[in-house]
Amino acid sequence: MSMVDFYNKLAPFYHLIYTNWEQSIDWQARHLDAVIRELWGDRVHEVLDAACGVGTQAIGLAQLGYQVTACDLSPGAVARAQAEAGRRGLSMAFSVADMRELSAQYDHPFDLIIACDNAVPHLLSDGEIGRAFGEFYRCTRPGGGCLLSVRDYAAEEIGGTKVVPYGIRKLADRRYVLMQVWEFDGPVYELSLYIVEDRGDAEVRVQVMRTQYYAVSTDRLIELMGEAGFSGVRRLDGRFFQPLIVGTKTE
Repeated sequence: MSMVDFYNKLAPFYHLIYTNWEQSIDWQARHLDAVIRELWGDRVHEVLDAACGVGTQAIGLAQLGYQVTACDLSPGAVARAQAEAGRRGLSMAFSVADMRELSAQYDHPFDLIIACDNAVPHLLSDGEIGRAFGEFYRCTRPGGGCLLSVRDYAAEEIGGTKVVPYGIRKLADRRYVLMQVWEFDGPVYELSLYIVEDRGDAEVRVQVMRTQYYAVSTDRLIELMGEAGFSGVRRLDGRFFQPLIVGTKTE
């Protein structure tokens, strides 16, 4: 299953990853807003979410008043994000786009490029990540910045097979059990996400979605972002649910 197929299939269920998706949208936006204001002051108005998924960060920032443009490689995820934005009365621009080809999609720069929730490690090599960071740089206004959130793979046991439980979600008369299985082949691993739907009868319904990630370190991401041209690149801890990596395009 390709990354696009994974997120197309996951899109209707994405909210189940969170204990309360609506609260997560608000919480993430508030914490991202605090970092944005601290690092770039009042310079940031136009934001490009280069990996918007179903809109978790893009919607939250738009609700805070940012002018948000959002894209993703998954048409299914973009369609849901657009529907969720419409349901909230938000005016946002959405498109299907590859973060490695942003400059072909957008003809003007943005104040800030974001790619959150471990999106960048879907690119399975330093070369592919560097290509995306080069596009982020080209699409950023001088004085603007780039902000990523990523998993801290240094805190994970890399290798073999591991089960990562997500929890139980109860919706109306149904219960969902979510878990991931990671299977490593060097620094690249296949992630299988299992969603078990229990309607209270004798049988359950199981869906599985598979994709791949590159267990790249935050140190290497910082190096690659610097090589793309961003300055002051560093990691911020304790500000978000994942480590943040931030950098600025100098004027």
